[in-house]
Amino acid sequence: MLNVIQARRLQRTSLVYPGKIGAIGALLAIVSVAALANPRFSTLAPGTLRVGTYFVNPPFEYVSKGEKIGFEVDLMTEIARRLGLVAVFVNTQWEAILRETEEGRYDCIVGGITITPNRERILAWSIPYMTTTLNLVVNRAKTPAIRTIADLKNASVGVQAATTDYDAAIVMQKQGEIRSVKVYPFDRIEEAMADLEAGKITAVMKVAPVAAWLAAKRPNLRIVARVPNDPQPLGVGFAKKNSEMVMAVNRVIATMRWDGSLKRLKEKWSGAGVCVRKANQPFFMRASSKNDR
Repeated sequence: MLNVIQARRLQRTSLVYPGKIGAIGALLAIVSVAALANPRFSTLAPGTLRVGTYFVNPPFEYVSKGEKIGFEVDLMTEIARRLGLVAVFVNTQWEAILRETEEGRYDCIVGGITITPNRERILAWSIPYMTTTLNLVVNRAKTPAIRTIADLKNASVGVQAATTDYDAAIVMQKQGEIRSVKVYPFDRIEEAMADLEAGKITAVMKVAPVAAWLAAKRPNLRIVARVPNDPQPLGVGFAKKNSEMVMAVNRVIATMRWDGSLKRLKEKWSGAGVCVRKANQPFFMRASSKNDR
């Protein structure tokens, strides 16, 4: 963890070296000074960090050969370790996870969750550990003429219920950029991809890491475009009362950016298990946001 001297050095560095290094230095300095005293917080069970999530969301979290794995599994395991805790993952459903967090069932939650104003009214959130985009996946064999977002005016787009991809698709439909929206339960994204392969829908919209992961497993599917001007900052969610825990997790995320471990985790999961080039996009797309630098 950073100490006072390191934090002050980072503050000075941010003034001398603007841009990427300066942004990281400024962020680390602010977060580290604020959390310098190792804030005391309690967890639901001593020595553990109870993390709510859902294992139907690769590459963030999923089950492979009976093992629960993924980018956020590694991320939260490391965050817990640096806080002197052991991460315990609790499987739930997207449709219930925000309410359950309000009710105090978890210390925190992850799941490739975009931080939005509505969600900030319900829960407290960490600083983003990643800012990504919404991508559109199409079937190159069924609809070879679709090459840009402008070619989707007659498209039926599959999305998951109560997500930012649903919100974006509804806006696009109202603006005449797509024809219709088909909504799938969150845990049935594979059904949406199967419908896309069969030509029952024209496209599927998902955050870039999930879109790339799912498309890369299917030779006829490809990412055709990203939704413009709609960055997706992803973070860790907490009950509003857990402000000290938020501060502590923010400090760890900032330190992981600074020491390169967060970047290494992204690189690990950018190629785990599938061929990224088949989808023609990296998994962890970046929007133009300082939060992901």
